[in-house]
Amino acid sequence: MGKQLILFTFSLVFTFLVCAQEEEQPDEPIPEEATVDQPEEDSIQVSKRVLTPSIYIDYGKLLTIPSSQETKYEGGIELLFLEQFPLIIEAGMATLNPDQAFANGMYESTGMYYRVGTGYYSQFQPKNKLGVTLRYGTSTFDESSRINIISTSGVQDVAFPPIERESLTASWFEAVIYSDRKLSDLFAIGLNLRLRVLIDYDEQSPVDVYAIPGYGRSFDNSIPAANLFLKVSF
Repeated sequence: MGKQLILFTFSLVFTFLVCAQEEEQPDEPIPEEATVDQPEEDSIQVSKRVLTPSIYIDYGKLLTIPSSQETKYEGGIELLFLEQFPLIIEAGMATLNPDQAFANGMYESTGMYYRVGTGYYSQFQPKNKLGVTLRYGTSTFDESSRINIISTSGVQDVAFPPIERESLTASWFEAVIYSDRKLSDLFAIGLNLRLRVLIDYDEQSPVDVYAIPGYGRSFDNSIPAANLFLKVSF
């Protein structure tokens, strides 16, 4: 929980930095004699691109590589129509080894996950976009765990019953607040603030699923999350 709080706090600070826009330099005054027959600024029409394709990577996930508890990779494709309406396809893979899964054992969950969604973006500053999207996520993963059962009397031997499960599935919805800042015509950096809501997963007994790649802990019906990304637009 402490790690999630740190990540969420950092994400909020990052959002402020991304959305912060330096004050625009005032336009040079136009001489009075040059304003006599000039067209009004409102009459200038700016055309929008019909389609802007982009690819992006979640560089925040790369920070998990040195961690012993999780390794994640994630990227996506975005098709932006009329510079306002995105179609988003995301894919990722994760290996999760949470220490808190079992106090006396080991646990690993590994698999692929995918998301698809759409929404609306607004160009609220010349270099900044804000938006809201809804996404559907699904994951297919395997579980491996071992629970150490130790006889307190010392009469019985230590038992290590393994649990191996394959091709488990889960699905969820996400409400996402999107923001980005344009660095150049090609590159932009941004942030997705997500609220994930679990739909369903393959429940198991007597020991249930603990962690779902792409979602999080199975017993949390809703989970906040944040993603930092680098986008390349064409």
